Amino acid sequence: MSSDEVDFTQGDSGASTTELAEAGRMKPGSLIMMKSEFPCKVTAFSTAKPGKHGSAKAMITAKDIFTDKQYDETFGTGDMIPRPIVSKMEVTAISVDDEGALCLMMPDDSLKEDLNLPTESHLSDVCNKIKAILDAGTKECLVTFQKWGEKEQVISVREGADQ
Repeated sequence: MSSDEVDFTQGDSGASTTELAEAGRMKPGSLIMMKSEFPCKVTAFSTAKPGKHGSAKAMITAKDIFTDKQYDETFGTGDMIPRPIVSKMEVTAISVDDEGALCLMMPDDSLKEDLNLPTESHLSDVCNKIKAILDAGTKECLVTFQKWGEKEQVISVREGADQ
């Protein structure tokens, strides 16, 4: 490489998985990044009036959307805080193997086979229902999974039309 050539390497800032939102505008059900790394859904929100030395504060309690772990954090109401960009998709589950790997039919008719049944305890009823619907074989098994960055997880299931 000659001295006048410049080699640029593309870095991943992680910015594509979040957007900024004002802390004072959060409400239960809003998505927010807690502790700068956990994508969470707000479960409780309250504000404290401005004190002698500062601005109003927003006290936020939220649960991780993947693990259900609860976090508490306080922000200034005017603070711009990261919010995860989460996508959800409902697809048809075709089968599940003995290791818990799902075979899913995507909307473009391709197969997705890199997603497992959720292992978190708060989703155990979802696992059981998926297995029950697939074992019965009489109804279509529609699962919803959420995706944030590279992280994916099945979060709900419902019966579809008769097969």
